Amino acid sequence: MAEESAEPARQSGSGISSLHINNWLFPFCLSEKFKFATRVAISLTLAFLIPMALGWPQPSTAATTVMLIASTGSRRESLAKGTLRVLGTIVGAVIGLVLVGFFAQDRMLYMLSVSLIVAVVFYIRSAYLADPTLFMLTGVMILMMFNGGDAEGAFLYGLDRTYMTVFGVVVYTLVGVFVFPPQVEQNLRQLADELGNIQSRLFSVISQTTVEKPIASSSGDKIEPDTVESEKSFQPGVAELIPALYAAQDALESRYNTISTECSEISAYKKEWDYALLYYRQITELLLFAAKSQDQLATQSHHFIDNYQDLVEDISQLFQQIPSAWERKEGGVHLESTPVIYNSDKLQAVSHLVRGTTITSGFLFSKLDEKLTCLISAVSCIDSVTGRMTTHEVLPKGPPVFNWWDAENAKSAIKVVLTYWLTGIIWILFNPPGGYNFVIFCTLFVSILSYLPIHPVLLLILFSLGFIFSVPAYVFILPQLSLGSELAVFIFIYTFVGFYLFKGPITIFFLIGMFTLGISNDMIYHFGIILTIVTLFYLVVFMVVFSYYFPFSSRPEHLFLVMRERFCRHVCGVITCHQKESPSFWYRWRLGWHLATMKVTVRKLKVWGSKVNTAYYEQLAAEDITAFCGQCELLCHHLLTLTESELRLRNNPLVMKARAEYKDKVIPEVAHQLASLDVNKSVNADNDEALLCANESYKMLEKQLDDFFEKIEWSDYSKSDIAGFYIFLNLKKSIFDSLIQSKASSDVIHWKQFTQSRF
Repeated sequence: MAEESAEPARQSGSGISSLHINNWLFPFCLSEKFKFATRVAISLTLAFLIPMALGWPQPSTAATTVMLIASTGSRRESLAKGTLRVLGTIVGAVIGLVLVGFFAQDRMLYMLSVSLIVAVVFYIRSAYLADPTLFMLTGVMILMMFNGGDAEGAFLYGLDRTYMTVFGVVVYTLVGVFVFPPQVEQNLRQLADELGNIQSRLFSVISQTTVEKPIASSSGDKIEPDTVESEKSFQPGVAELIPALYAAQDALESRYNTISTECSEISAYKKEWDYALLYYRQITELLLFAAKSQDQLATQSHHFIDNYQDLVEDISQLFQQIPSAWERKEGGVHLESTPVIYNSDKLQAVSHLVRGTTITSGFLFSKLDEKLTCLISAVSCIDSVTGRMTTHEVLPKGPPVFNWWDAENAKSAIKVVLTYWLTGIIWILFNPPGGYNFVIFCTLFVSILSYLPIHPVLLLILFSLGFIFSVPAYVFILPQLSLGSELAVFIFIYTFVGFYLFKGPITIFFLIGMFTLGISNDMIYHFGIILTIVTLFYLVVFMVVFSYYFPFSSRPEHLFLVMRERFCRHVCGVITCHQKESPSFWYRWRLGWHLATMKVTVRKLKVWGSKVNTAYYEQLAAEDITAFCGQCELLCHHLLTLTESELRLRNNPLVMKARAEYKDKVIPEVAHQLASLDVNKSVNADNDEALLCANESYKMLEKQLDDFFEKIEWSDYSKSDIAGFYIFLNLKKSIFDSLIQSKASSDVIHWKQFTQSRF
């Protein structure tokens, strides 16, 4: 009764809350975009006005620092991150001043040393997987220390720039920490709930049997089977849920790895969070194993497990208890697991394949029950004063901090060197508007915008749009402002509009329009001055456009073809390394290199594939490109799952015996066919024949395994070894099927079209 009486109250409360002013008058105030734009606008306004009020020189340096951090860094700020940025700024200033001191009388040696050091710094910035602004500020300070060739005032000039850059970092950090601080733990909780929901739905699908029990409605009446089938037809199947499960798992892990080291809310319970992420990952792996053998596990195994439905109901209840465990803070609750009861008489009369899949089903049920119980315990200990973890498992190593194996990072460093020297020669020979600042801005923007999926024409349009707004403001608005508060409102609105409408580094080109105004305490309004500044930035934009094509092309068609070749090559490398029964140190190192590059490449493959404009090509379809990218992503996940399970499989005597007697030559052959693409052929004529031969070869391998099964004394191996062996077979079958589907989706695409020019 209490619950029934409380329900109308909750409904009326929700109705009243829906009339709140924030929900109908200012709905955009609740969005993260609005909060982020507000934080940046406040930071940039303070970075301009405080130095101007105190009479400090170069207030635009602090404002530029805020703009660069907000455009290239993450949206979450912390004092630790701000401290590292300050240290990076100081280190860059020290390096820059040392170079000026060593090469004050030799400009060419100075430029050579700066170009090489800045290229290394920006390469590290691109390879650093955490906050990139740390190394970006170091490179910026090295570039800024050269006072346009004036060695006498270089030291004081460098100190002023360093001081104002540090001031901009401090202002942005403090505003980011205290104004609209993001609720990090709540965001992680939402991602975890989404992952748990997908896991529960996938388990519900793969555990369904051919004979379903009657389903009762909430009113107690039984629902007719036709009604049940019609409702199930609207539910996503395994094919839809597996990619969603991979995406949800990656989203949770990526978000956690980004903020776990810098957020005090997470750091206080980092051990509990680490265990929760570990159990989420293990549950995902178990569900993927079961999903691949859904037909065998659901339609066969339930005949030979007496308490099959009880096991399914118990695991479903554990999935339902996870959301409530987040609210329970008294620590983990021990839930007694249900043992698997096999029907021994029936198992003796069936084939080894059915017997093996039944044992695998029981093993998966037991492991799911165990891992779900551990997950509930870990989740309930988060934010708990008394709750403590009762399990002690070895946590896997965290993700690497740097990604050194990215070809685009090296190409970007080469672009930085060439851009620095090209603009330096232009500065020496022609002295363009802005002088040495032309070299600084070109080098900086080329490094930031290198290999971003942005067409250079868009950058030109954005800067022109900002210029269209800034020139009327320079003529009609700024001369009329007499109070600091009026100037603050103008800067705030201009910055807010830029960061609310645009995102990422492209925001820089809209905000450059405000920096063309030359805002300072002593304003001299002259149209020639603003035209000089605008000319400077237009030259910078044209240099960025030039770097889009030279020395390495950034056209989506070219990069998509490059990523396709690179991904397939590293897939072959991963499979080759897995063929070794006892890999040496060299092969283990190669496997790590192939995996790291493969993971990065598959993400770039999706990005550049989505940017290909198929309207320019007659025989290309966006749907075919998207399908190929999706199959490649699924193949990447299957190979990563095999790698994570490899250590456990090497300790399985049944797996090692099978690998020693039967060499798998089918999967490497299909992987080689996928990698050996001849772009001169529009569509391979023998693709169906090649896929058919691969399928026949794999069927022959499975028949050889049947002979292997007949020789095995199953009583010599534990149920865990038998289950691990069938899991290994399912993993290999998943990789083979994914390779075949990737090859089929690749053969549909007319790759020769990507080599043709649009013009």
